Amino acid sequence: MSMRSFVLVLLASGACAGAQADDEAVVQQVRCARDYAPAQACRFSDRVGADGTHTMEFSFGDQRMRFVGKSQTGWWSGRLDGQPAMGYEIDRGHTVYSTVDLKTAFEWWSDGGNPGAR
Repeated sequence: MSMRSFVLVLLASGACAGAQADDEAVVQQVRCARDYAPAQACRFSDRVGADGTHTMEFSFGDQRMRFVGKSQTGWWSGRLDGQPAMGYEIDRGHTVYSTVDLKTAFEWWSDGGNPGAR
């Protein structure tokens, strides 16, 4: 397993919450899709607070998305761009989020988590 894959697994599981300082962010290149649009190259940044809250920011094209929340065994709860949202991990390195009102959907994946259909 490469170091990049190892870091991604830790982030996806929330296991690094206690090991990462609040001011340190992990940054990597991933793929993103908003509202089922074609996927784009995307910059992913994840900062984990002492309480295990992740602040994930995604930049792609002229768009930005932000998810703030916690993982609960593969399910995520929090806020997507300020709106209440839930998410789930399809597999390590591939997560889908939706606002509770179902108006916004967002998906990201890393190499190896690519759903292939995009």
